[in-house]
Amino acid sequence: MNIRFSIIIPCYNNADLLRNVLQGYSTQTTPKESYEVILIDNNSSDPNIISCYNEYKNKVNITLVFRPVLANPFALNSARNLGLRIAKNNWCIFTDSDCIPSPSYLMQISTTISNKGKYICMAGLREFIHSKDVDITKIDTSNSHLSNCPRIKSPSNYGLIRDRRLGKIELLPNTEQPWGHFYGCNMVFKKQDIINAGLFDEQYDGTWGYDDIDLAYRVIHTLGVEPVFIKEAVVYHQDKVCSDTSASEIKNRIEKINNPNYKYICKKIPGYYEFSLREFKRFGLSEFQSLPK
Repeated sequence: MNIRFSIIIPCYNNADLLRNVLQGYSTQTTPKESYEVILIDNNSSDPNIISCYNEYKNKVNITLVFRPVLANPFALNSARNLGLRIAKNNWCIFTDSDCIPSPSYLMQISTTISNKGKYICMAGLREFIHSKDVDITKIDTSNSHLSNCPRIKSPSNYGLIRDRRLGKIELLPNTEQPWGHFYGCNMVFKKQDIINAGLFDEQYDGTWGYDDIDLAYRVIHTLGVEPVFIKEAVVYHQDKVCSDTSASEIKNRIEKINNPNYKYICKKIPGYYEFSLREFKRFGLSEFQSLPK
């Protein structure tokens, strides 16, 4: 089976984090010719984005696309769709510009495809670390540095240390709302499956969240593709937040009543609203503000 990957990464500023990510892709244990990295820049003001590209263009097969002026730079889905359209390979990996892959990341995904077959989609694990603890000179094929970085309570994980999906995601595909465990920082689909499902829904652009779950729902529920969890396919999410800002960011993420994307997905996916209530209870987040019934 000829397995090749297109890794699609929307980016916006934070070139220092992106540089660490590209270092991670330059130290993969799989052959360089088996994957490409596509960076879609959403109007960054950070001039070092191009410096990252220049530094790694001879180490990894990279394409960098600068988008025309956007009404809102928080345009992940249109960026992902653009990356998908120019992707050269049959499997697409979606991740974020602050998520460093473990050195065996692509190998683990490739092995799963070889073992499970082509009618699958995959979700991997997230580990949460502080960017100040990352030393780019130590990101190598051994993974000893990243695996030993202290874990932190990340706002993007609702202030929890362990990936909040653990306890349910390991049960894939035999768990309720299996698409609810697919996050855009670490998920894999066949390119043709995404096209057949109608691409990412760009109505989610403008604010954060739920676009990834929406796509997974259409691929899994509508197309009948099997969802698979790959525990060993790890990305390390770099945080910059300090304790003073962390509390406010967590509060912003759990107040779903003001998030139009949450309202949108609850209307689109039957039973998702009730599922989300059960999940927040499982996370121990009593301050969760949901939609009125």
